Amino acid sequence: MTVLDLIGNTPLIPIRKLNPYKNVQILAKLEGFNPGGSVKDRVALSMIERAEKRGELTKDKIVLEASSGNTGIGLAMVCAVKGYRCLIAMSEAASIERRKIMQAFGAEIMLTPARLSTDGAIEAVYELYRKEPEKYFCTDQFNNPDNWKAHYYGTAMEIWEQTQGKVDCICATMGTTGTLMGIAKRMRELNPKVRIVGGEPNYGHRIQGLKNMKESYKPGIYDKSIADRIRTVNDDEAFELARELARVEGIFVGMSSGAALSLALKEASEMKSGTIVVIFPDGGERYLSTSLFQVPGEFETEKSGVLRFYNSLTRKKEPFEPISKGKVGIYSCGPTAYEHAHLGLCRRMVVADLLRRVLEHIGYKVTHVMNITDIDDKTVNGALKSGQNLKDFTEKYIKSFLEDAKTLNIKIPTHLPKASEHINEMIDISKRLIDSGMAYEKHSSVYFDISKLPSYGALTHIDTDKVIVGRTVDLDEYDKDSPLDFTLLKRISLQELKAGIGFESPWGKIRPGWHIECVAMSMKYLGEFFDIHTSGTDLMFPHHENEIAISKALNGTSLAKTWLHSELVFVDGKKMSRSAGNVVTLKDLIKKGYTGRQVRFFLLRSYYKSPIQFSFSYLEEAIRALKRLDNFTGDLISLTMERKLEDNEQIPASEQENNFIEIIKKYEHTFWEGINDDLNTPKAIGSIFQLARYFNPIILKGEISTPCLERLLSVLKEFDSVLSILNLKFPDHDDVIKVRELIQMREQARSKNDWIKADAIRDELAQMGIEILDTPHGVRWRMVTD
Repeated sequence: MTVLDLIGNTPLIPIRKLNPYKNVQILAKLEGFNPGGSVKDRVALSMIERAEKRGELTKDKIVLEASSGNTGIGLAMVCAVKGYRCLIAMSEAASIERRKIMQAFGAEIMLTPARLSTDGAIEAVYELYRKEPEKYFCTDQFNNPDNWKAHYYGTAMEIWEQTQGKVDCICATMGTTGTLMGIAKRMRELNPKVRIVGGEPNYGHRIQGLKNMKESYKPGIYDKSIADRIRTVNDDEAFELARELARVEGIFVGMSSGAALSLALKEASEMKSGTIVVIFPDGGERYLSTSLFQVPGEFETEKSGVLRFYNSLTRKKEPFEPISKGKVGIYSCGPTAYEHAHLGLCRRMVVADLLRRVLEHIGYKVTHVMNITDIDDKTVNGALKSGQNLKDFTEKYIKSFLEDAKTLNIKIPTHLPKASEHINEMIDISKRLIDSGMAYEKHSSVYFDISKLPSYGALTHIDTDKVIVGRTVDLDEYDKDSPLDFTLLKRISLQELKAGIGFESPWGKIRPGWHIECVAMSMKYLGEFFDIHTSGTDLMFPHHENEIAISKALNGTSLAKTWLHSELVFVDGKKMSRSAGNVVTLKDLIKKGYTGRQVRFFLLRSYYKSPIQFSFSYLEEAIRALKRLDNFTGDLISLTMERKLEDNEQIPASEQENNFIEIIKKYEHTFWEGINDDLNTPKAIGSIFQLARYFNPIILKGEISTPCLERLLSVLKEFDSVLSILNLKFPDHDDVIKVRELIQMREQARSKNDWIKADAIRDELAQMGIEILDTPHGVRWRMVTD
């Protein structure tokens, strides 16, 4: 007896609490009880054993399949028992648990782009099989009749025996459709009156394991006419029912099981009486890295909703799901240490900081890595031209960058690795690429051969036939096999050797190329596949395309699951750059009297995926807008301080209290709705202006209760924990006492028409950073901000 003998004979369990139809019995067939954890164990065993009997599968062949996870797990388990090698192609979007389970069974994994879903894995498998049919046995679950036969001989007969033939309807969701097809074919023979209902997801669905037949490749085994009815299943309904099954029924199952139950409930609503059997394909354990079972308040709150980012790799907005539960790894392209930070770089840094703050606010533990490029063509040329050694030349710009980051209130990343300190990692990567045939050495330099990577261009969909050599790829004196190949390690020049620039390698004295630097540093601190890579759109090609190429060649991944690119800063319609002669650095603006907070607000005021047109008039306009927010927060703070100093001013709740709280909640919801919709800062900041517009007159009159005032300040502090643009600094208690005394002295002077003294006191208060407001409701004060 082996573990394979345990496949099948899964239990049939009644759904009680979630079934409101008393005269209709709903029985769930729990396929998670199979030893590999899903209904696909049946299919895997059927395809392998029948192929063995036909002599199609022999020990010298590798079992090959495309899978979203469950079939791959089943095949990996069966192959482990029977002693076959197994190669599974799967989408990067599939749950991490499924991949790890397959690898635990010894399967090799080939990841395909998330944007292509399972279809990309199918294409990759068919291409492999066409090239080397003698090497592989392709189970091809989508066209293999042994798929549906597993259910014809197994699942259907079990249902018939377990219900003693008393079944009126069977519901199953559709992936490869083998379950639906096999059960339907058998039931047509046993009792044609049994209704067979299939569940198909909507276009663009997020239910792992299911397929929309029009959107994806339609399986060859699928015959729509066999089922009595095909119903559409909704993502959110499927997810919620999966959660409810765990909470209410104690049945821990996955997304497609929730979808299947939604089918059964819809059928039950149309029946007067009878019995429905619904297939629950797998257990919930393999969905823990997805959003399906996130704990409310841990990573997703009622006010924040689902966090979505536009992924440049898949070219669509996607719900954010970390690779490891509770942890997020971010890599950001940092500065090249040869010039001071201009606004384009500042924008990239501020967006990366915003992203980190949002994730930390939600509750993730974030590891943020930002590289410092201190050795490349620009830094080397700069050092040689200046006559300085490379370290001294770059250190002053690194120091400058860190000063600018502090000025912009950017959190210092967890790691700030320098390229020059990670040469060994780059040499190791180069060795691996040469050994695999993806790179070659020529005249002491090492190059990546893009002709060996069919998937090159996954990010930008670049047509390599249209690449302009010398403009978009590196063209130098090095003798590459193809102008399109990019440099991994460069043989140093005589001038560089004389200046002491260069590192020992198996191929001679070298320095690294640009693209391998980021791969080496990101992989060292975040692993070979991490959550998010941030940068600007100007680096997508060739830099990020080449990073992905290296990663694909090394381990089959796209390096990062999500690629987040901010747009550029323009001046007079041209990209801000040194070559265009229109660079404006942060230090330039600081010298002119602007502050880091003002610049940060200017940069965040625009959606990160929209270009920014810089001019001093636009910057001044942003500063005027920020001043309105400063006035609002200043009034809030002064009123709060006054209430703390005067017990009799602890204003209790009024009749309007509930209305005030609802208004705060309304704009709080709008704020987080914006932030969670791909960091839509214009919408989020707009909600703060709306909040200010509503409460300004109420605050000036003092017609707000102390608890409501405190709630308003608390919400603004929470907003600012991710934006870091508001001035919410409270003055010292003693300073407020002095301010009140001076205001009282001024009022006495005014009452005596002593305008000279009154003005002098106003000036003294201004020196303290206090603005006096003479209003119809009395004298008020607020702190003056930058």
